Amino acid sequence: MEDYSFCESWLAVLCAILGTMIWRVAGVMLASRIPAEGPIMGWVNTMAYALVAAVLLLIFVHPIGVLATTKLDQRVIGLAAGLLMMFITRRLILSLFCGVSAFALAIELI
Repeated sequence: MEDYSFCESWLAVLCAILGTMIWRVAGVMLASRIPAEGPIMGWVNTMAYALVAAVLLLIFVHPIGVLATTKLDQRVIGLAAGLLMMFITRRLILSLFCGVSAFALAIELI
């Protein structure tokens, strides 16, 4: 594998910026023309939530780094405790605290 030169590295960064900015500018220009409550925005929101859910599930099932040192059942216990508390109380902070606490206890006890 050969190293990139200084100019090639900056060219790659500029191409990435250009590729990102094209879509951002297009989004800004189209956003004023699309009704916020219309079916297109509903679809965009649905796809955004689906992508976030997919990434989180991937991290949950196939973790990397420090999280990879834990077992799946330990992660499931933390998730279940957090979701159960969310359904009972409808409070995010309390649910996060409960889920993290259950996950920590599962690591220590299992």
